Amino acid sequence: MKKIYLLLLYFIFPVVSLMAQTDNSDCLVCHSDNSLEMERAGKKVNLYVNEETYGFSIHKDLSCNDCHEGFNPDDLPHKQGSKIWEVNCMNCHDTGNLSKSVHGQKNVQCYSCHGKHDIKPAVELSAVNNCVTCHNTSAIQAYYKSKHYTLYKSGRKDLSCYACHGGEGHNIQSAVFNKNKEKAVCGKCHTAFNTQFARELHSNFDAPEFPTCTNCHGSHASTVNRFSRQSQECLTCHLNPSIVTHQKASLTDFIKTYETSVHGISGKNGTEAATCADCHGNHLVDGIQSAVNRVKRENIPETCGRCHQDALKDFNNSAHGKSFASKSNLAPVCTDCHGEHDISAVKGKAYTKLKMKDVCQSCHAKNKEVLKLVGKSKDEILYYETSVHYRALKKGNDKAPTCADCHTGHLMLRASDPNSAINKKNIAATCGKNSSCHLSERGQYKGSIHQVALMNGIKDAPTCTDCHGDHQNAAISRKGEIDKNQYIAKLCSDCHSNVQMAEKYGLPTNKTDSYYESYHGLAVRGGSKYAANCASCHNYHNVRPSSDPLSSINKANLSKTCGKCHPGASIESQFADVHLTYNQEQSALLYWTDKLYFWLVVVIIGGMLIHNLLDLYRKLKEKKEHAEEIKHLKKEGKYYVRMSFNERIQHFMLLTTFIGLVISGFGLVYPDAFWVEAIRSILGDRAFELRSITHRILGILMIIASFYHIYYLAFTKPGRQLFKDFFPAKHDITDAIVNIKFLLGISKEKPQFRRFSYMEKAEYWALLWGTIVMSVTGLFLMFNNYFLANTPKILLDFSTLVHFYEAWLASLAIVVWHFYYVIFNPEVYPLNTAFLDGKMSEHLMEAEHPLYLKELQEQEKNENKRETKESE
Repeated sequence: MKKIYLLLLYFIFPVVSLMAQTDNSDCLVCHSDNSLEMERAGKKVNLYVNEETYGFSIHKDLSCNDCHEGFNPDDLPHKQGSKIWEVNCMNCHDTGNLSKSVHGQKNVQCYSCHGKHDIKPAVELSAVNNCVTCHNTSAIQAYYKSKHYTLYKSGRKDLSCYACHGGEGHNIQSAVFNKNKEKAVCGKCHTAFNTQFARELHSNFDAPEFPTCTNCHGSHASTVNRFSRQSQECLTCHLNPSIVTHQKASLTDFIKTYETSVHGISGKNGTEAATCADCHGNHLVDGIQSAVNRVKRENIPETCGRCHQDALKDFNNSAHGKSFASKSNLAPVCTDCHGEHDISAVKGKAYTKLKMKDVCQSCHAKNKEVLKLVGKSKDEILYYETSVHYRALKKGNDKAPTCADCHTGHLMLRASDPNSAINKKNIAATCGKNSSCHLSERGQYKGSIHQVALMNGIKDAPTCTDCHGDHQNAAISRKGEIDKNQYIAKLCSDCHSNVQMAEKYGLPTNKTDSYYESYHGLAVRGGSKYAANCASCHNYHNVRPSSDPLSSINKANLSKTCGKCHPGASIESQFADVHLTYNQEQSALLYWTDKLYFWLVVVIIGGMLIHNLLDLYRKLKEKKEHAEEIKHLKKEGKYYVRMSFNERIQHFMLLTTFIGLVISGFGLVYPDAFWVEAIRSILGDRAFELRSITHRILGILMIIASFYHIYYLAFTKPGRQLFKDFFPAKHDITDAIVNIKFLLGISKEKPQFRRFSYMEKAEYWALLWGTIVMSVTGLFLMFNNYFLANTPKILLDFSTLVHFYEAWLASLAIVVWHFYYVIFNPEVYPLNTAFLDGKMSEHLMEAEHPLYLKELQEQEKNENKRETKESE
């Protein structure tokens, strides 16, 4: 029997299907016309059915009147007013909770989601696109950009609209969630984060204004990257006093500074550099007192290090980081230097660097405990504000360094650490780390003897900061030329004249003294702007030993080096040492000249002094014994011409040029003498140049006066007589012997001097000799460029030495010998005025030149006799 039923079904089903198709075909005779319309409720409704579309629907095997009920299909046209279009899907389909869903309550029809004649199987419907057909606002469209949709497209079908809105289609719930329900919905997938959020600070408050998942992550546009929501979401609450009541009124302003901070300012992609959640956490925002709070001081380095990983690594290895790890309360953390919410946006590198200086000094110059810990005084740190680097920064030069450029920013190590940027071996690399700093100078220093010594472990060898200073760094090139020269010379000599250092490293001890005693050194000490300092010859940074072929002071390179100041200088390979000490090994000529002149000065000036002291004694004694007689003679005596007007003019020229040459000459040799410093204080920075010019002018005037004197002696009658009277004679020896015996008390016989005594003749011829020597050597020195280029350097050194000793010999001779006879001699004291009026009293002539007086008296008698005869 059962088999019979099955056989009947086998034949009946195709017939029914064929009947349905035939029935549907009847309907489609009219409804396949796309122009078929009717009017319903005043509106035209198109009744067209696309047969092809319907043929692909899930209902293709059903008859039209299976869905469209309540009318007679054969009654054409169909009865007006019948609601043929209304379809009750529940006749066939169990819709479950649809009536309780938000769609059921709003009377949303099945075809809104499933379609009409194009109905597809439910499994083929998109749980996203199908919903957006109706729900197509911009907020919902944002779902296509969400993380949920990305996962949905990759195969996670559980992340469609249904996931959050109540499950499968007929169970769709209202979008209005309360706080607990939202946590439950999100927690179905985000189980771990739900656990975290359960203990999070925000979750502990039940007030509706406290945030839920969608407040931070958004709803349809939900994302999970760190920029899922900008910080404005947090600030909306935290800057709203009606929602968050802060204990301090200033705290709101403090939080608001985030908006203008470097973290808060949006970048090109519209996102912030760091949102609130980056620092404070997302689902794990804890109270500030919590040990695990990300912004608790103890946790700040790790919090910042989540983004700034390299900076954290450097900080942990730095002196600051190690101090922080040791729990020191003096150790800084990121926010101490960079700020918290108010991390400034970069307004320009120079501005930022200036702020950095203030930040560093807040501890290193103003905190006594920090100063004690690092072993620095406050002034040592504040010296930076007087440095060339700081002044450049204030002028807007963003390449000028501040604290972090030298000490590094996060990897700040003590100078004793071999890896420190300010370790002595690394300072040159720090100062010359790039082209905006001192890269060229670093390259020069790299091959210098100082760098080689330092790299070989000699810690006393200088590096950048030994010469330029560290915080008090000053640009040598920007000093005044006088200060620059003196500064460099002193800088080098501080080490090279240090006896302990010289002994320790076997350095010569006489180099600085010999430099300071040379023309270059004396000129620098005297305030010259142009004289050579140490670096002029040895270079500033590329200092090499003379044995190095690349050295500027190698013998092969001296002509070039000296030629920088002395064009055309030709320094031969065999020459006396530049730093002359006048020892026999350097030059026998200079050595013996030095010895000879020294003893010559001692013997001559010593002899003059003894001679004059004896003369003074004898004359004082006689003056005392014959006081009345001398007084009487002075009253009644006549006056005789001692010097003609022409001779007085020549004497005046000699007097003024000589005194001027002594002052300007010794002003060079003894620049530290009190009277030289007094002159410099009056003349100022131009003192040295004025001294040099004055000395040369006076020297030329003396030479001119000397040539005139030669003319006077040769071509005038008084001059020829003067030369004859000054010329040495045999009686001068006799007079000297008689006078010395008298002075020593051996004989009571006084010498009978003619017009000029042996003392005056000796002085005159010494003057002539000295003038010749000083003129010749002075011309060598004046035209040193020419002589360096055309004669051996030894001649210039010889001229310098002779010029110096001759100056001393002439000066002392004038003071000891000449000044005695024209000033301190008891016969003329307080002054022999013959050089002013040309006259000498009869008394003085009798005392000093008795034979010449007799000669004049005899000439007077003869003249009187001649005049008498002529009158008769």
